Amino acid sequence: MSRVPVALSEGRDYEIHIGADSLAALGPHCAAVAHSSRAVVVTQPRIARHWEAGVSQSLERAGFQVESVHFPAGERYKNLTTITRLYDALYQLTPALDRKTLIVALGGGVVGDMAGYVAATYLRGLDYVQVPTTLLAMVDSSVGGKTGVDFREGKNLVGAFHQPRCVVIDPTLLQTLPRREVRSGLAEVVKYGVIQDPQLLTTLREQAGLLLRGDAEAIAAVVERSCQLKADVVTADEREETGLRAILNFGHTIGHALESATKYRRYKHGEAVAIGMISAALIGEQLGVTPSELTQELRATLVALGLPTDLPDDVSDETLIALTARDKKAEAGEARFILVKQLGQVELMTVPTKLVQVGLTTHRQGLGLD
Repeated sequence: MSRVPVALSEGRDYEIHIGADSLAALGPHCAAVAHSSRAVVVTQPRIARHWEAGVSQSLERAGFQVESVHFPAGERYKNLTTITRLYDALYQLTPALDRKTLIVALGGGVVGDMAGYVAATYLRGLDYVQVPTTLLAMVDSSVGGKTGVDFREGKNLVGAFHQPRCVVIDPTLLQTLPRREVRSGLAEVVKYGVIQDPQLLTTLREQAGLLLRGDAEAIAAVVERSCQLKADVVTADEREETGLRAILNFGHTIGHALESATKYRRYKHGEAVAIGMISAALIGEQLGVTPSELTQELRATLVALGLPTDLPDDVSDETLIALTARDKKAEAGEARFILVKQLGQVELMTVPTKLVQVGLTTHRQGLGLD
């Protein structure tokens, strides 16, 4: 098992534990950080069928009294209505929960974001632990303390920064994961390669076959490297106050708009981000920031991993541009994009609407992508 530290101020440091069969060690990891012997597992029914029994047994062996609450799967349930139902489920538990209760988020990115937000807000703050079950959650959303829900047409517009007490990542949980979910998670790894680690981008192309087949060694290596890269950024800019952490949103401006425009039903998050990375690269080309060779390399990597790169015909540029104006990074109604100057060097820039339009048109026409 490997450990990746996330160094924060005010004694809030925590560790990411990564290793095969680390789920069995969940109980001791939780006991080391908990202030109570009561734990509530927040998860979804399908995930519970596979993993809740093992999680509960590990916690019980470590001395925890374990209860659970479930909510439906799907991004469309990532909203304040579901949060209210989770609050109600917690309220109904007896005896009443106290502020020392530990929340255990067992699931993918939606579960982690929702359970984390519940932990951040119920009783004005509970400790929680992340136990991600998807590749995307393992390499990205379980680390860094961003919690929240979607609101109206906006992705994650309501939320809070609330760091977990620890993260326990067991790559063997991916054995039940559909291949499409694996590809979706790899899109976030591509992001790290572009913004921080060019060698990782090369590794992804060279090992695409192994990764798509779910090779345990190859997957574990990209999970650990991704966690290290994200931990570095979170340590330096926990709450996006210096602008550094914003680089983790490369590809997400158009990606989030696509998810919203298609009602969170057509694309997996990583698929939308893959398309959004190409849009961002082409917009960067329009500004003279991004070299065309970099866009080609990015696209080749995404294609090798079986990820989409084209904008859909039935979602207009006008719709996407309107949604980017509501993106969390937008200022004064103008979209801001993470643009790539060279691999490993990116910048957050305000982009005039007319240049966003040109970039999207170029993307739609496939210019320079053949």
